[in-house]
Amino acid sequence: MTQLIAENVFRVDGDRAVLLGSRRKSTGVVKFPPERPELFDANPAIQQDIEPIELPTEGTLYTYTTQEFPPPLPYKGNRSPEVFQPYIVGFIELDGKVLVEALILGATAAELRIGQKMVSTTTTFETEAGEQFLTYAFQPA
Repeated sequence: MTQLIAENVFRVDGDRAVLLGSRRKSTGVVKFPPERPELFDANPAIQQDIEPIELPTEGTLYTYTTQEFPPPLPYKGNRSPEVFQPYIVGFIELDGKVLVEALILGATAAELRIGQKMVSTTTTFETEAGEQFLTYAFQPA
């Protein structure tokens, strides 16, 4: 059975991943992953200043790179040379307010361009132990 890779980071809406962020009411600063108000128990003013928000499902490719070999531990994906598949990772700018690091699907590195429009999606990540997790990703619009 596939489970979410992390709780309170995104939700699925059809074929899109809706990333869950937070905004400081006092400054407008947007964060992803979201700040968790409960971590500020000693400061109720900070708790009240943090509001949960849903981030846009469309953004702009800010930068990207390819991962051609298995990352070092604690990478949990299958590191076997027979199984590992190179992948693309990049930063997507959402609403001009926050950069989100994400897997990029549906294109080769040669097909990507900085400033390209991107949309959120989901993909399944499998660990070396065979566990499957649903995670967010982006693809060209």
